[in-house]
Amino acid sequence: MSRSIHPSGPLRAALLLCLALMLLQHPGRAQAQSCSASAPTVPFGSVDVVSGNNYSASANISINCTMGLLSVGTINYSICVGVPGASGSTPRSMNSAVSYNLYADSAHSTVWGAYGGTPGLPNPPNAVSLTTASLLLGGSASTTIPIYGYLQSSQNTSVAAGSYSQTLTATLNYNYTYSLLGTPATPTPCTSNGGTTSGGTFPLTASATVINDCIVTATSINFGGSVGVLTAALGATGTVSAKCTSGDSYTIALNKGTTSGASLGNRLMAGSGSAVVQYQLYTNSGYSAVWGDGTSGTSTGGGTGAGSTQNYTVFGLVPAQTTPAPNTYSDTVTVTVTY
Repeated sequence: MSRSIHPSGPLRAALLLCLALMLLQHPGRAQAQSCSASAPTVPFGSVDVVSGNNYSASANISINCTMGLLSVGTINYSICVGVPGASGSTPRSMNSAVSYNLYADSAHSTVWGAYGGTPGLPNPPNAVSLTTASLLLGGSASTTIPIYGYLQSSQNTSVAAGSYSQTLTATLNYNYTYSLLGTPATPTPCTSNGGTTSGGTFPLTASATVINDCIVTATSINFGGSVGVLTAALGATGTVSAKCTSGDSYTIALNKGTTSGASLGNRLMAGSGSAVVQYQLYTNSGYSAVWGDGTSGTSTGGGTGAGSTQNYTVFGLVPAQTTPAPNTYSDTVTVTVTY
């Protein structure tokens, strides 16, 4: 024969109180917790490796810690994120081509590494305090850890244009302290032992797009300071220098100059008034290929970028001609690089 007992109102309250007291006496169950991490891409964006510029990037690693249902109390965490792929001062590399590194600070002084390696973990963030949202309903707390990227042009001058990336498998470890009532003690810094509890792994990606660019400079061509009469041809040379992204084809054109009445086939240096001196610029020492823009039978210079400076000699010639009045004669020619 079975019998059911239906407790009265006061008895039911006593049983619920007893249940609550039993839960408070099992802190192991109250400490049920877990932490996880995620990170967006560390984006360098478009980078120009021949400009001499350096590029910074940053992202926030998101940390989320939860306490399960039927948990009570407060937990403090010391959280450490390890990022492999660094070795001493050797930079990381996207696609084994683009050098960069990841740092714990915006001054890029502390390389972010993995626990137990060199370099190792930077100082962990301040302890994260997690409190249940309400009695027995669990709770969660979140924080972010900034990570900084730095890419130097000087390490990447020979890199061709294109998209580059590297995905690293980062790790999350942590230590924690628990208190049923009151504030938990400060947990042991996870950098001292790597964190006794694993929060698993997550991908951390760095990306950059190397763009084509060319930087061109030129030196002056000086035919002399005391020429006298122009009864014989005068020769002189200058240099056009181009520093272009590796693998980038480019051409170098010279315009007709700024003197009124000049053309690509007949360049002119101006003195005072209407006086001029005829001259020409060539791509070769034999003075057979006029250096212009590729029109009117002229030639251009150029080549394929190597990421380093490439020099091109400009051969100037003043032919014998009727000598104008003594003066200083000059012209300004614009150098245009197309890539």
